[in-house]
Parts: sequence; structure tokens; C-alpha cells
Amino acid sequence: MVVRGERLGRDFARVWAAASVSVVGDGVRVAVLPLLAVAVSPTPSAVTAVAVAGAGPWLVFSLFGGALADRYDRRTLMWRTDAARAVVVAGAAAWVFVAPPPPLALLVALAFALGCAETVFDNASTAMLPDIVAPARLDAANGRLQGSHAVGLQFVGPPLVVDAASFALAALLMWFVRARPAVPAKSGRSMRADIAEGVRWLWGHHGLRLLAIELGLAALAVQLATSVLVLLVVQTLHAPEFAYGLVLASGAAGGVLGSFVAGPLKRRLPLGARIGLAITAIGAALVAASFATSVVLVAGMYALGSFGMILWNVQAVSVRQRLVPRELRGRVSSAYRLIGWGGIPLGAALGGVLGTAAGVRTPILVGGCLVLASLVLIPKLAKLEPESR
Repeated sequence: MVVRGERLGRDFARVWAAASVSVVGDGVRVAVLPLLAVAVSPTPSAVTAVAVAGAGPWLVFSLFGGALADRYDRRTLMWRTDAARAVVVAGAAAWVFVAPPPPLALLVALAFALGCAETVFDNASTAMLPDIVAPARLDAANGRLQGSHAVGLQFVGPPLVVDAASFALAALLMWFVRARPAVPAKSGRSMRADIAEGVRWLWGHHGLRLLAIELGLAALAVQLATSVLVLLVVQTLHAPEFAYGLVLASGAAGGVLGSFVAGPLKRRLPLGARIGLAITAIGAALVAASFATSVVLVAGMYALGSFGMILWNVQAVSVRQRLVPRELRGRVSSAYRLIGWGGIPLGAALGGVLGTAAGVRTPILVGGCLVLASLVLIPKLAKLEPESR
């Protein structure tokens, strides 16, 4: 049921609450798992192994997750996925409680399992939002969701037991959401044919294809930098482990600010300027952080970078939701993320290599320079605006 007018509606409120609670569970990969990896083996290779495992499913599972989002009821997929994540994280919490510290192999397996579930949940969530929110309100709705994402994913990093409870609560909230059922798959069509249709549609749309490539470059560069951020804080700057949580909390603050200004900026700046502002903030923050001599400066730059990332996400997701046909949203979204987020595991792996060979500051500096270099694509991306109105 699409909600019209100025209000986002009761169903959006439920989805927002579910997504907000669910992303608290996703925070385990961002904060808890890197710290556990450092406890097991304080090396760039150990930290980046967990990062690669968490991001890898977007390469190997994303297209399948998108096809599921178009073939089956999206609300049901979301609550069942979170229920499964609750069980997985509860099992990991029990292991940590009985036999700490956990082996690196368990951390890698946990990151991969949660990443696979995330591909299904996020593709279904993105595809379902235009079914419950009017097109004119998509920027506002995505701004709220991205703000919650910033807070839940980066705010200190909750214990595993809390993660499991958050996924369970999110599953319950999604169970009460009303939404239009998915468009039935064409009779006799294979999953492979469904996936191919979504990939062809995206690749045939020049603007969205370029937007995905820009995301891929930025994602690779950002992950190149952030995969070793925990080592910069606790080893290079000799800060206590809780300081890493405070850095993530500063990112949450910057992300929330980005979510609040994304909507008003749409009324004041053209699309190219908004995307350019986001990319500049991310790149400048990473370059400055690479030279930081205090955790305070790292935290400030992480807040600026998170501001840019949330601002980018709101613009890009809203444009995609307006342009893609309803029956293809899940598959096109998954193909888009395969290109865009496919750079994350590669960036994590390169971060480990560069961090080991040249020190942990090098991947952060290189990542920032790559982000700034991607600004050359902004003039072409600006042409998407007339299509997405």
C-alpha cells in the first residue's frame, strides 16, 4: 500500500524501526569482529580477512539475493532473514562465552554468513520501499533509513548477545508490515534467466551503469582505507581499544547529519553538485586521516567521511528507486550492488597487502586519493537528474 501525501505512513515507520534495529546487529562486523580479530592476531592480514569475508557475499550471493527479492514476498524474506541472523549470532555469542577468544576461522565464517543474509535483506528492503512510500518522499524516507544505518552500524559496536536480540526484534517488526506482494515470476522461468534480465536492464541503462561504476571505485577506495583503521587507532596511535568505538561513534554522528541534510540539499543543489559534495567529503577525510597524529583528528575525519557516504547513499538509492521498474527492483539492485560493492572485498584485501608492506597509513592515503580522482565522473552522473524526477 503506497502512502501518499506528506506523511511517510505507519508501514514505513515499521520498516524504519525494523531496519534500525536490524542494522544494530550488522554492527558486529564493523566493530566487534575487527576487535576480536586483533585479539586473536594483531596483524593487517587477520583484520582484512574478516573484512573480506563480510564483503565477499556481495560478489558471490548478491545476484541470487536480488532474484529472491523479485520472486518472493519481500516482507517475508526480510523477517525470515533476520530470524536466521538472530540464530547465527546467538550461536556465536554462546561460543565466545564458553571458549574465548574465538578462532580466526570462526570470525571469518560468521562474517561470511552474516554477509550472505545481508544481501537478501538489503535487496528486499530497497525494492520494497517504493511500494510503501510515495515517489516524492523517497529522499526523506531514504534519509531516515540511512541515518539509522549510520547510528546502528557505527555506534560503538554492541555485544554479540545484543546483536542476536536486535535481529530477532527486527524480524518481529517486519512481520507486521503491510506491503504489496511481489510480482509473480514468469511461469517456467529459471532463476538464472531472472538474474540475467536484471543484469541486462542495468547494463543497458547508461546512467545507472555509470553510477554503479562510481560506487565501485569509491567502495574499493574506502574499504582500502577503513580495513586497517582499527590498527591505526590501537597500534600506530597507541590508543586503548575503546577509542576505536569512539571513532565509530563519531562516524554515526556524521552520518546522521548527512541523513538530515540530504533532503533539503535536493531542493537547493542539482544532483551532480550533491554527488560531488559527497565524494569530496569522503576523499578529503581519508587523506587527512592518513596524516593524523591523534585519535581526535581520526574521529573528526571519520565523521566527515561518514557524512559524505550517507549523503551519497541517499542520492544514489533514491535515483535508482525512481528509475527501475517495480518488477525488476530486486534484480537490478543486486546487479548494481555487485558492481558497486564488488570493490569492497578487493579493497579490503589490498588494504591488508599495502598495510603490511608500507604501513597502515598508506592504504588510507591511497584510498582517499582514489576517491578524489573519481570526481572526473561527476559531469556525466549529473545527466541522471532529468530522468529521475
